Amino acid sequence: MIEFGELLADLPTYANPGAIKVDGVIPAKIGYRGFPNFAERSTNALGTTAVGLFTSFSSVGSTNYAGDTTKLYQYDSSQAFNDKSKAGNYSNSTTENDRDFWSFTQFGSRIIASNYADPIQYFDETSSSLFGDLISTIHAKYVATVRDFVFAGYTKEIETAKTFDSNTISSNQITITAHGWLTGDTVVYDRNGNTALTNLTDGSTYYVIKVDADTIKLATTAANAVAGTAITLSATGGSQTHKLQKFTTNFQRVKWSALNDSSDWTPSTATQSGYQDVVGTHGKIQAVVGGEDFATIFFERAIYRADYTGSPLIFTFNKIADNIGAFAPRSVASFGNMVFFLADDGFYKLTGGQQLEPIGNGKIDDFFYNDLLTNIDGITSAIDPNNSLVVWSYRGEGATGGISLNNKLLVFNYAVNRWSTASVDLEYLATSAQEAFTLEALDEISSSIDTLPYSLDSYRWLDGQIGLAGFNSSHKFGKFSGSNVDATIDTKEFEGTEGKRSTLINCTPIVDVDGFTGTVTATPITRSSQADAVTVGTAVSERSNNGDCPLRSTSRYHRIRIIASGKFTTLSGVQIEARPEGRR
Repeated sequence: MIEFGELLADLPTYANPGAIKVDGVIPAKIGYRGFPNFAERSTNALGTTAVGLFTSFSSVGSTNYAGDTTKLYQYDSSQAFNDKSKAGNYSNSTTENDRDFWSFTQFGSRIIASNYADPIQYFDETSSSLFGDLISTIHAKYVATVRDFVFAGYTKEIETAKTFDSNTISSNQITITAHGWLTGDTVVYDRNGNTALTNLTDGSTYYVIKVDADTIKLATTAANAVAGTAITLSATGGSQTHKLQKFTTNFQRVKWSALNDSSDWTPSTATQSGYQDVVGTHGKIQAVVGGEDFATIFFERAIYRADYTGSPLIFTFNKIADNIGAFAPRSVASFGNMVFFLADDGFYKLTGGQQLEPIGNGKIDDFFYNDLLTNIDGITSAIDPNNSLVVWSYRGEGATGGISLNNKLLVFNYAVNRWSTASVDLEYLATSAQEAFTLEALDEISSSIDTLPYSLDSYRWLDGQIGLAGFNSSHKFGKFSGSNVDATIDTKEFEGTEGKRSTLINCTPIVDVDGFTGTVTATPITRSSQADAVTVGTAVSERSNNGDCPLRSTSRYHRIRIIASGKFTTLSGVQIEARPEGRR
């Protein structure tokens, strides 16, 4: 018997002790289990591309929240997403590798959301009907709850805000008395609830051209501002108040709220609100992970830990890793005391805020970076603690559709330290709580109880169960609760007769079944020498009477590709019958 070993895609094919290809399965201690397909759950779709998903927990159960490029939503008991956006909606950037995603956290009954383009938002589950500004002067890319504080990382804070009457615009000039700005300063346009001016986009950044102390023009780039190339503006024909806001960007700043007060962000030793600029060559903040005892701050090339010490410092920041950080912000996934992330040299696990361990080196790191195409900032991640899985969604070879659509999953079982892959198109992947299943919802997964992927008494149907979820290309929410995706596993390369050519005459896939319904095929893959390209043979279906796949394949080096579809429990390996070439 040849067991399906662990996926070691980074090692050479010859003498590789593991499996060469493993797709559409979950790694197990022995062999592999079926990977459930994505199944739509929501009755409606988000308005645009999904860029955030979060689950809150309270005494009455769990609730899902989602965000797209313009709105925030709440999921209800009818499995529909309801628009809970503030008036005027939101203005997330959609530029590749500079996109604005939603970062969520929960602080008591408040759901706090931040997208960097807009002020930090909040929704009180006990009293709010819509999201609103938590604090109007602070924007942040990342938010998290740490002890009794709300943390914000990579901030943008209003330095000055000026209003102007659109009716006074003349010769592309905006009149703002004593504006105090210089050519090249960046400002953000706010239509202030009115119709946006022609050639200006609400929430977008522009560059100041100083005309004099009381008038300015706007440019689309810093170079245009220096050159004096202004945007064409004109009066609207009516008096409307609009805003220009100058922000100070602090990509290495961490701010925190007052103790037990998520609305108070004024630095004070009395309230314990404050901030810390973690200045250095370690790049921008990429993620903030909260916790009961400390915060973990991921930069591009470093990791810091923030521990609570009380007044006067409130929090102390200590570097726990140098030249290792988060390559992709949303590759950071946490559960309990574990944090998993993608660095520029591969995948890592951080335990207890101190112990750093590479988990993909020599196994999957090179494979991943060779397969990765675009949409780096769109790499998303999630954890399924019931199956001990952390999963990354990314855009790899063979991707279709726009840049926001990923097509590959990388799956790591942290209980057994083994990897696999899967092919699923997703806009966004996240950890989400399971809502209760109705009989109608079960019908959407399978028309027959006998063909459900799990038994009816499985924990996977329980309300509040944490697992994998996301949004597909139709902007629809779903869970990984469908039937198994097609599984493909290649054995290691072997010699049927040591040092000689041999003929494979039979293969028996070892498949553990639980009411198995589906098909299994075996395909021989051969080469005569290590210098030769492989030859892929003809797939042979499993015989119904004994499970054999009769083969007739002659070469020196062999491997077997098993493809299984339908319901199965475990794929363990294959039994091979081979004879030296020329013998009967």
